[in-house]
Amino acid sequence: MPIVVNKEEKRRNIALSCRELLLEHGINSLTISQIAKTAGVGKGTIYEYFENKEDIVFEIITTFIVEHEKKLLELIEVAITTKEKLYQFFFMLFENEMALRQLKVYKEFLAISLTSGPEEMLTFSEQCREKFHMVLKQILDAGRKSGEIAEDREISESSLMLFATG
Repeated sequence: MPIVVNKEEKRRNIALSCRELLLEHGINSLTISQIAKTAGVGKGTIYEYFENKEDIVFEIITTFIVEHEKKLLELIEVAITTKEKLYQFFFMLFENEMALRQLKVYKEFLAISLTSGPEEMLTFSEQCREKFHMVLKQILDAGRKSGEIAEDREISESSLMLFATG
């Protein structure tokens, strides 16, 4: 009886097995040979599931973003002050060691997306930005509602993100 392979699950497993490899080497230094070896599959198998290296990187970055989004959405519900929520929001995205490593790869990904990437990558990047801004807006709105932030205080999510990233 033939073995039935769930292609989406196999694709995801290959990508997930290479997360640390990507964080260690970055996009430009990463090779298909390294990916295949780390995933425990042949180079030909990689091309059965991915068009190219950037496709694998896109899959890995997608998992990073989904994980961040989940943690940030959980943060909205935590019973702590707005000040603490804002601190945790920016810490999760920009300050802890893992976030810094992921951010470095994401910046490299953005550079590739803007200069030579497919439209799908640019759309994805914009969706990520919108999700993070939405979470930040919810934190700020809750702070205004609770009185921790003055109602008339003009604070934009974009400005806060800009200041946070330097």
